[in-house]
Parts: sequence; C-alpha cells; structure tokens
Amino acid sequence: MKGLVHCGRALGVSSALAQSISLPYHEAMAVDLFEKAKARVASERGGLSIDGAAAVRIALAFPNEYRVGMASLGYQLVYRMLNDMPNASCERVFLPDAIDMDEHARTHTEIFTLESLRPLSEFHALAFSVSFELDYINVVRMLDLANLPALSRDRDDHDPIVIAGGPCATFNPEPLADIVDAFVIGDAEEVLPELVNAMEASLGKPRKARLEALASVASVYVPSLYDVEYRVRRAVARDLACYPASSIIRTDEAEFGDIGLVEVTRGCPRKCRFCLAGHITRPPRARGVALDDLRSGSRSGLVGAAVFDHPEALDICRSIVDAGGEFTVSSVRLETVSPELARLMIEGGQRTLTIAPEAGSERLRRVINKCCAEEQILEAVSAAREAGFARVKLYFMIGLPTETDGDVTAIIGLTGRLSREFPAIQFQVSASSFVPKPWTPFQWHAMERENVLKKRYARLRSGISSIKNARFTGESPRLALVQGCLARGDRRLGAVLVAAARNGGDYGAALRATGADSAHYIHRERSEDEFLPWDHLDMLIDKGYLLAEYKKALREDTTAPCSLGACRLCGACE
Repeated sequence: MKGLVHCGRALGVSSALAQSISLPYHEAMAVDLFEKAKARVASERGGLSIDGAAAVRIALAFPNEYRVGMASLGYQLVYRMLNDMPNASCERVFLPDAIDMDEHARTHTEIFTLESLRPLSEFHALAFSVSFELDYINVVRMLDLANLPALSRDRDDHDPIVIAGGPCATFNPEPLADIVDAFVIGDAEEVLPELVNAMEASLGKPRKARLEALASVASVYVPSLYDVEYRVRRAVARDLACYPASSIIRTDEAEFGDIGLVEVTRGCPRKCRFCLAGHITRPPRARGVALDDLRSGSRSGLVGAAVFDHPEALDICRSIVDAGGEFTVSSVRLETVSPELARLMIEGGQRTLTIAPEAGSERLRRVINKCCAEEQILEAVSAAREAGFARVKLYFMIGLPTETDGDVTAIIGLTGRLSREFPAIQFQVSASSFVPKPWTPFQWHAMERENVLKKRYARLRSGISSIKNARFTGESPRLALVQGCLARGDRRLGAVLVAAARNGGDYGAALRATGADSAHYIHRERSEDEFLPWDHLDMLIDKGYLLAEYKKALREDTTAPCSLGACRLCGACE
C-alpha cells in the first residue's frame, strides 16, 4: 500500500522506530492521519490566528498524546505567548495515539503539526514542553518519527534546533543533554522574547552559530557549548500579571474534559521537603485573576500548587459560581479545608475532595514537613461530609526517608479510623513511591529498594482492602525507580533513552545494553561535598539551606511556611 503524501512528497518514518513497533496488520484499520488532524482542530473551541509569514517558525511539541498535552496549562501558555510575538509563529505537535503510531509506521508518514500539517523538518525549531520524566523516551520517539537524528551531535545545518523547557528541563536537564540542543531553565515568560529574537538574528547561519546565539540568552543552557566556569540562572517571572493566565483552546478530548485552565498561584509557601514544585518555583506568587480568565458559564480548572493559599481564593471561586460556572481543583491542602470552602466546592460542581496527608504517622509527617495532626485530617473530612461530599481521595507516599513498616501500618490505621467515623463517605487511598528529587532537601537521600517498596505496597493493599468503604490504588514501584533514575541521572542516560525508545520501552534491557548502573543514581546516598549532576544550575536556592533542611528532617524538626519579604533563608527572594 502506498504511503500517504503531503506537500507533494511521501514522508518517511525512521527505520529504527518502525522496527520497534509491532503492527497487527490483520487487525489494523487504516486511519487517514491528515483528515483526523483536521477534524481534531475543527472540534476545538477557542484558538488564535497564526502568522504563517512570521520570521521564526516553531513546532511546539508535547511528548505525550494529544489528550494529555491539551490538559497542560504550561503548554498552552507557551503556545499563546509565541503566537503573540510579531516575529514568531507556533504550531502544535503531539506523540501520536497508539492507533496513529501504528499508521505512521505502516505508511511511513512523518509526524506533522496540527495547524498546517507540515513535517517538523520545515520548522526552524522544535520546542518540547517536558513535565514528566517518563516522557523523556517520547522525545526520542518523536524525533525518530520526524526523521530527525536523536542525538544533537548528528544534526546538521538543515535540521531544526531542538529546545526543551518545563519543569524537567529546569531541575535536571542532563539525561536529555545529548538529545536536546538547548534548554530553557525556569519560567518561560522571561526568556521567550529574547530566545525568539536570537533565533531570528541567526537564521541562515551555520548550526554552531545558531546555538551560540541561543547560549547568549540568559537562562538558556546549551550543553554542547557550556563552560563550567559559570552557572545557568533560573528565570523567574516575578510579576505574573504581565503574562497570560488561562488556556486558549478547549477540547472534549483533553484528559480532564472541556475545562478552561486558569493559573491562580505559582510556587508554594509550605516547604514540604519532598516537593520539587515547591522548591524550583520559589518564591511563591499569587495572580490577580480577571473574570475573563474564569470563562463564566463553563468549567474552570484552577491551577497551582497552593490554590487556596491565594489571598482571594474564596472570592475567585464565588465569582465563578455567581456567574453560573463551575470550578475544579486537583487537590486541596489540609490546612485550608474549612466548612466554607467545602460548601463552595460543592456549589462549584466538585464531587470528590482530594487531600494529601502523604504519610500515616505524625512522626513521618514531621520528617517531610507536612505539619498536620491527625485531628486536622478528621476535621477536613468532617467539613467535606457536612458540605455533602460522598467521596474523599487520600494521597500517600511509600518509601519516604526514615519510613518503617509501622508508618505503613499507620496509613491503614488512619484510613480505618476515617472509615469508622465517616461511614457514609467512600475513601480512595492512592499511594505512590517517593522519589528523592533534585533541588529538594532529600536530593542527597537514597531511594528505597524495589523489594521493600513492593512489600509495603502489598501490606498497604491488603490492609486497605479489608476496610469496608475504602479502596486502594497504587503506582508501579518499578516505574517509580525508572523515574528516580531519570530525575537524578547525568547525561550518560541519553544512550539509555535512545535504546529504550527503540526496544519498545524496556529500560532494563536498555540499561544492560549501554552498561549504565541504575543503582549508582537511585540507591546511593550522596555525600555533602559531592558535585551533583544539576549543580551547574542556579535555582536561586542556597545549597546550604537545603542541606540544613535535610538534617532537620532526620531530627524530625519542622520548618514554618514561607514569610515573603520577612526572611532570606533559602535565597529565592531578592
């Protein structure tokens, strides 16, 4: 069967990727990839105009499927900001859905952007928004699907520059350093205008000159040109009011449905010691949210690590409800749950209250600086019951520093007590494995072994399953270990990512084939004076502060939340 044709020529998928995909020919149904893309765009609500004649053409890539990417507010904000620039145009591209992936391989069709259906080789830059370590492999897959070399050193003057931004690009870009040409470190708002201007000024020049132009932009890290004599400083958008707050496109296909996403806060003042987002987005900032951003008459998704720490949070929610709309938040901090807030959430259409005690015992909560007593948890659930909630979701972590089997038993005991005191509520207990992330006080700590994590998961699953009105869901410890390896790794893992992308995602085989030792990254305690793979970055957090917090954790001492303007302990406030 002939391949699909676009722009007068057949588009070919790299043989490396095609060989890694097993195609069930007898079951496959032909998909017109271009017609599907057109229909997808036609079904979207909202959008903006794109200047096809702009000097700099950028393909904005999300290394996961469309439904996931369109639920990312950060991705949509970058798309909006780039198209607002007079010298740039930006189009979207996503990892194909499973059925589309088969069709790309079967028809040898390169991936293309949604808006113009152009292959990625026709753009000046391919910019990835990377939010999750397990999506690193999809960066390689998308490069293979675009017939672009996976490694930076193999690209020539005619290939687009590959850029990455987002949380993962910020906290530790090294595992992708041999794959990505340039990283935006920190808030994109401050960097994008200069980045686009640098690309425009270097158009038509040799590849090295184009990379040198990007390296001259503050907060841009170009691994191939990096000089160890300086650190790359994280960009911080201190006045969020200068930049857009809400998503520009809504679609029923998005992971959370037809929701208008609105950023309410950035950063968090609570200082939980395990939390990456609470550290690499300091200082915490609250947005002034306009009614236009709230999309009255529809559902608004309020985005932020600490939405209800916003000084006007209740007023924002009340404005949505009074305008006939609904709102949703991913989770609510225990400290902020009150009868008034719970009632307002019910009025706003929320049916499940999600809270995150993280640990079952008060001792372990002191270790991670999650300063809430068991009575506070019961008070939050009581407020939920009185407001009319029928479901409460509880998030916990397994494998936290200093955790014992008794701490796992405490999760079961806490759930049992909640079940007895609130028999009308259905409890969903969700557990994930703790990953010690860079730029947190636990960056020196070793990750727990897989056999221990599995044992504790089994204990937790058995205990929760015996509770009448509770059910348990858990994430795979094995995938958490992969996540930990990628989060804490160095650029030697680039070869592992390429191998895994081309062997069907078997990280174990990829590690063996490349000779990489995952235990070196995840199961080894780091010494205080060790130079860490991410130490060449400046996150505006003093390393001595993080180390002091780690030692306080081991002593089970707590730290008060941020007092903006009143302290200079961590270094993030100017």
